[in-house]
Amino acid sequence: MYVPCTPLSVPSYNSSQPYSVVGETWVSNPANTKSMPLRQTLTDFAYQLAQHAYKLAECKEPRDFPKELPRYESD
Repeated sequence: MYVPCTPLSVPSYNSSQPYSVVGETWVSNPANTKSMPLRQTLTDFAYQLAQHAYKLAECKEPRDFPKELPRYESD
């Protein structure tokens, strides 16, 4: 999960640099990632992690996060 974010502590002359909050999850057994419910849970977790980190980083850019991400569709 990638969310652009420039922390308040970054001077405006450096704000041209790309800053972001990144949330990442994975499973150590790749065979389990084929499960749609597990993929959705991991994606939701990464999303919540990114939201929380964004809040803690006090990013300059205002951002409204949706309540939840779209759900994966079954294969």
